[in-house]
Amino acid sequence: MAKISVIIPAFNIANLIGETLDSVLRNETDMDIVVVDDASTDNTCDIVEQYVARHANIRLMRNAMNTGPGVARNRALATIDSEYCLFHDADDILGAGAVDTVLPLMDSTNIDVAAFRYDVLRTADGPPGEMSPIDKNIWDNVLGDRESAMIDLDSAAQFLVTINYPWNKILRTSFIRRTNWHFSTARINEDILPHWAAYMNAGRFLAINSSLTTHRLVPGREQHTSTFDERRLEMFKALRDAEKLFEDSPIFRAKFYPIFIIFKAGLLEWANQQMRHDLLGLFREHVAHSYQYFTDEDFHSVYQINPSLALASYRMKHSLR
Repeated sequence: MAKISVIIPAFNIANLIGETLDSVLRNETDMDIVVVDDASTDNTCDIVEQYVARHANIRLMRNAMNTGPGVARNRALATIDSEYCLFHDADDILGAGAVDTVLPLMDSTNIDVAAFRYDVLRTADGPPGEMSPIDKNIWDNVLGDRESAMIDLDSAAQFLVTINYPWNKILRTSFIRRTNWHFSTARINEDILPHWAAYMNAGRFLAINSSLTTHRLVPGREQHTSTFDERRLEMFKALRDAEKLFEDSPIFRAKFYPIFIIFKAGLLEWANQQMRHDLLGLFREHVAHSYQYFTDEDFHSVYQINPSLALASYRMKHSLR
């Protein structure tokens, strides 16, 4: 049994998948590396198969049809028996020794979830820069100059509104199984559900104050982050899947639902500003429908934290009336 499984969904990424696999292999920990090809039409599979032939710890799974990254990750997740799991993007670069750094700390603390800082590559040929300003401010304010810290979510719930990426977290597989942790089947924002589920179900997590991975966010490339056509409407399924966490747990709802509403309002406002013009009417219909569970009590709870977003949420709920 491998110490950790690294799951990588891939779609038409032949130009970068080799660099990504090379970066993952720069770790000495016993790894099970699973690439799930999501019905690529380029030679992604050919390149991965070359790595499979050279590395016994890499395996390739193929989807017969394109399912989206959430379904692809869930499919691989069902096949692993390692102690830990990391979900890595097919175009990102894992830091040398990143896994080797995190796992001993997780072993010694017996923690279920660890998170770490990241860099962002914003140009095709330039150096990586710092993480998003929202995330940087939260990490700086909570961690300061500490190398790592055990974070109690009740006292640092702002980590919930860090950008909902899966690739800067390592999870214990037994925790995944015990909590039925998984990705949404939505094709956009499928990582909202696992982000919130990981932090809320864990309650406390290990934060490592070092950048251990580089996320590629290069303008002009086809990425879900820059998709604002009909596919962006999938975000409402992703949000609905995440909101079910609060319906199923009165504790989560009491503690963290106002924070989720603030996160949701910000996400919808961001999407609204960039949505294709001819789809704005349909988009706003989805927005209003998505607030059907937003109660007056929720409004008052959010208002105490952020009055402007509470009012914006109220307007969005009643925008079609």
